[in-house]
Amino acid sequence: MSVLEEKIKKNSEQYDVHEPSEGHLDRFTAKLDERLHVGEKKQRNRISFIRYAAAIILIAGLASVIAIQFTGGNSSLQANPINDELAAVKDHYNKLADQKLNEITTCVESDEESAKVNEMARKEIEKLEQNASLLEEELNKDASNERVYGALVTNYRTRIKILDNIITRICEL
Repeated sequence: MSVLEEKIKKNSEQYDVHEPSEGHLDRFTAKLDERLHVGEKKQRNRISFIRYAAAIILIAGLASVIAIQFTGGNSSLQANPINDELAAVKDHYNKLADQKLNEITTCVESDEESAKVNEMARKEIEKLEQNASLLEEELNKDASNERVYGALVTNYRTRIKILDNIITRICEL
C-alpha cells in the first residue's frame, strides 16, 4: 500500500461526506414535524375562515330574499330614477291643480255658482285621474316605456290646462 492509501484509511472519518453526523436524523425529524404541524394549523385556519365566510354569505342571501318578499318584490321599481322623477312630477302637478281649484273657488261670486263650477271641474279632473291611474299601472308593468311616461305627463298637463281654461272663463265674467 502506498502512503497515500494509508493516510486515506486513517482519516476516512473526515473524508466520508455521504454519512450524516450523529443526531442529524433526530434534528431532521423534529424540524419536519414542526413544519407539518404549522401547516396543519394554517390549514385549519383556512377551513374555519371559509366556513365563516360561507355562513355570512348564506345569512346575507336569506336576508335579501326575505326583504324582497316583504317589500313585494318591487325593490327594482323603488330604486328606479324614472319612478322618483315621476313622483316629483305628479306631486308638482297635484299641487298646481289644488292651487287652480282654490283660485276657481275665489273667482266665483256666489256659493251656489261656486259649487256648480267646482263640481264640474272636479268631474273633469276625476276622469283624467282615472286615466292617469291606468297609465301608472301600465308604467309599473314596464318602467322603461317612454310613451306611457309621456302620456302620463301629458295627462297632468291637460288637467292644468282645463283648470286654467275654467279660471279664464269664470274670472273674466
